[in-house]
Amino acid sequence: MHSTALRYFLEVARTGSIADASKRLNVAASAISRQIAKLERELGAELFERRPRGMVPSAAGEILASHARRSMLDGERAAAEIRALQGPHRGHVRLASFEGFGLDVLTPVVAAFRREHPGVTFHLWIGTSIEIAERVRDGETDLGISFNLAPPRGTAVERMIRRPMHALMPAQHPLAGRKSLTLADTRPYPVALPDPDRTQRQLIDAACNLQGLVLEPVLSTNSMAALRRFSDIEGCIHFTSAIRDPGRVELDGFVAVPVADESMTDSTLHILTMAGRTLPAAVRAFLDALLAELAPVERP
Repeated sequence: MHSTALRYFLEVARTGSIADASKRLNVAASAISRQIAKLERELGAELFERRPRGMVPSAAGEILASHARRSMLDGERAAAEIRALQGPHRGHVRLASFEGFGLDVLTPVVAAFRREHPGVTFHLWIGTSIEIAERVRDGETDLGISFNLAPPRGTAVERMIRRPMHALMPAQHPLAGRKSLTLADTRPYPVALPDPDRTQRQLIDAACNLQGLVLEPVLSTNSMAALRRFSDIEGCIHFTSAIRDPGRVELDGFVAVPVADESMTDSTLHILTMAGRTLPAAVRAFLDALLAELAPVERP
């Protein structure tokens, strides 16, 4: 099994179409078909189920895809380790995260890590928890941070961390002096929320549904950066799961108050890697730095 054939096979498995794989790889569709047919002859098994809406990996295809992804990543790791021999602390780390965590946690940790390891470069991809897990499973990212999502098959949980939700508001807000609050407490006040397809919003909506509550946001958006900016200007409440301290926290003119609703206190982060993969040295070093940053605050 040659690397070219495996690369073509993986692209068809990812896109579900020889035509789409041809466009992405800039390779003739006939060449991709020949390579896949060759793989099927060598293995004595059909690798795809041909369906009206596209091609889906068969049971044999799923096994080969899992092997091929790990094999290619292991090759990348070997190349990275060889390059590292030319100088200390070299490498590239691919991250995938939901936007709030990327803004609040990942970017500062990346900056701090690069001060110690300037030869390491990073790429950060922002998406939903489902998309993040898929990218980890498919080998498109090294480390994924998902929120309140059961890890799918093909991924491994490096660490599960409980991150209860906080309501963030200006220090002069009527609720800012509270040690904790409920979603019902926020109803008389303007709130800004992510769009319904975002994990945080789904968690909030589920908690409201359990109590028969309705929160009508004055702004909803798919951009956490826009949500934060608007909330700061308008002084309205928004929510975050990026604070390590489970208690009330004061933050430069703002206050983060824990949300006491039961379903909001059980939210979790998952740090994901591909199952069965040996991480490159730079990725492992960054993972250690991230886990140290995520360690819970010990209160006296």
